Amino acid sequence: MLRTLESFRRSLREEASERWFVPAGLAEALFVLPFVGVIGIVLARAHKPLFRFLTDEDSLLEWIQFAGFAAASIFAIVCAWRIRKTGRPLLALVYLAFGVGCFFIAGEEIAWGQRIFGYGTPERLEEINEQKEVTVHNIDVVQQCTNGVYLLAGLYGSIGAWIVRWRKGPIELVDMLLPPLFLTGAFFVMFGYKSLRLVFFRESGFTVTRAGEWAELCLAFGFAAFAILVWRRLLARAQVPKATPAPASNEPRSRPS
Repeated sequence: MLRTLESFRRSLREEASERWFVPAGLAEALFVLPFVGVIGIVLARAHKPLFRFLTDEDSLLEWIQFAGFAAASIFAIVCAWRIRKTGRPLLALVYLAFGVGCFFIAGEEIAWGQRIFGYGTPERLEEINEQKEVTVHNIDVVQQCTNGVYLLAGLYGSIGAWIVRWRKGPIELVDMLLPPLFLTGAFFVMFGYKSLRLVFFRESGFTVTRAGEWAELCLAFGFAAFAILVWRRLLARAQVPKATPAPASNEPRSRPS
């Protein structure tokens, strides 16, 4: 077990510094931070005012989530544009879908500005929306699909990334489609939370529902950090000067004897 952990740590540090130009110490901190936050949220529940301040609607964690998903949307769309210019339309389409999806999640997080601007909810939507808001993810059927998408996103970005990276090595396409190892902790927190909800905590409750705000923040951070890292890599490549061909010689070629 200790040998496996040490091997994982070494792989994480080497990949961060060699493939993503992120300092090894910072990479380790980014991997551990989501799990530290889980402990923090559990401890904060002992002080209800603090817990509510962190997890209430339009409070600290939700606005950071919005910023994370919005940043992921912007950088993913910029990446799609840059990738398209390199002649990879299919990969560009993947990033465009990623950006549009993050834009939708960001809008849903703040109810499309409803609580900011104070506009009302259409009557038909209010009847089927659990929170009576202008959102789609709070409709029962859509909410179940959203939970499934979040579960799969967490699985893909954590266990999926671990398996592929350990077996395939640092391949360029893998880097474009899977987060680096030091971001997988954020995705694993979301996967773990949704798995626990699916198996043990099917019924919604104040504590278990509000605790999910940290998992959503981890997912927002994972998406945003990954999009920014890919954008930075594409930008660096675009700035590398292309090699100029050697000037043609005017001297006549010697004929073979």
